[in-house]
Amino acid sequence: MRPVRWVARCALVLGTAFLGSAAPGLAQDSLILGDVAVSGVVAASMDSAGAQQGFAQGAAELAPDGTIVRPLRVDSAVRIASVSKLAVAIALHRLADQGRLALDDDTSQHLGWALRNPAHPDAHITLRQLLRHESSLSDGGGYSFPLGQRLRDRIGPASFSSAAPGTAFDYANLGYAVLGEVIEAVSGERFDIAMRTLVLDPLYIGGCFNWSGCEPEHVEGGAVLYRKSTDYGESWKPDGPWVPQVDAERPARGCPVPLAEGASCDLASYRPGTNGSLFSPQGGLRIRVMDLIKLGRALMGKWPGFLSDASLESLMTPVPVKTGGDGAETDTGLMQLWSKGGLHCFSGTGKPGTDQPLAPMPTAGCGHLGEAYGLHSGLIVDPAAGTILAYAITGTADAPPVGRNSRFTAPEEAVLKMLVDQIAGKTP
Repeated sequence: MRPVRWVARCALVLGTAFLGSAAPGLAQDSLILGDVAVSGVVAASMDSAGAQQGFAQGAAELAPDGTIVRPLRVDSAVRIASVSKLAVAIALHRLADQGRLALDDDTSQHLGWALRNPAHPDAHITLRQLLRHESSLSDGGGYSFPLGQRLRDRIGPASFSSAAPGTAFDYANLGYAVLGEVIEAVSGERFDIAMRTLVLDPLYIGGCFNWSGCEPEHVEGGAVLYRKSTDYGESWKPDGPWVPQVDAERPARGCPVPLAEGASCDLASYRPGTNGSLFSPQGGLRIRVMDLIKLGRALMGKWPGFLSDASLESLMTPVPVKTGGDGAETDTGLMQLWSKGGLHCFSGTGKPGTDQPLAPMPTAGCGHLGEAYGLHSGLIVDPAAGTILAYAITGTADAPPVGRNSRFTAPEEAVLKMLVDQIAGKTP
């Protein structure tokens, strides 16, 4: 394997995208990506020869007046949002490789309670259906519940769509709370610890869920997510201040799990296998983009013994999604293919207006995308080309415009173009 190459860029120019320099004490209003100001961007790539490169610009932390307190770095940990689900899918496959579960098992047998859609009480909900967002679960009843509550008590009629399990694709974060509980029940460990045991530690990744178990330097250097919005993106003030959305305090209120009003952060009281939502399996992974490359290498089979051939085939084989449901995050124009084992895959057609951010250049492979609290992120692993692309945009000053080429946002299209040019050696 060729050695890792670390590349720092003071400025990157691509069409209308300009990444300006960033240093402590400077104002953070000149970093433009895809025609919108961003608080920061960090990205990494691996080419077919195994050479890795990364770049970062913008702020990891801003002062109230918009000056940079800490610049964003290639080794800054970022709340990577739904790319976290990819790590959860890997964990389930590791447990399957160990013979502790099978992906087509009825989920209820591992939970110890019946997970059933009230409209279809005789239909089993399998682990694979949860991974592929075909379980009929919905986010309508919520998907994050505080310490002291049981997941089984919070899943009710509002937690399901009208579709029968296995018949429709409907993206649901709640499914990953259930999978988090399965991981706890099968492993006997709290979710955050189990994820270190199953995925992060074997790959020498310093990441963690909700900052639990991360090394102090990982936490101290973590990136804050921003918007120029005071109501979580309902309205925007592009000329106003950058408003922290999450991770200004790491962890929030000093506790890595949500708490009921007035409750204490008594994690010793928690019994694994009772509230799989606690550590945010759907989006709570804090990780460096260069460590996303390690996840990508594992999915390429370049980490001997980590995943079986059967698990690699399951995770990286695209299957068309079923008819789309009406969930708020369900977009079958973007989410056209899902792997058999739960990853978002890309069609590779190069067709504009779809899941092809570099159209007419094709984008193929599997991985996951993320969007939350102002962040847009992605990991795209293409075993055929031997390439990996990973990025995190840590916030925008306005609602990010839709891309010119696809259903990705314009800033995402811009950073992916940078990464492809970086691999090709074209980045100035």
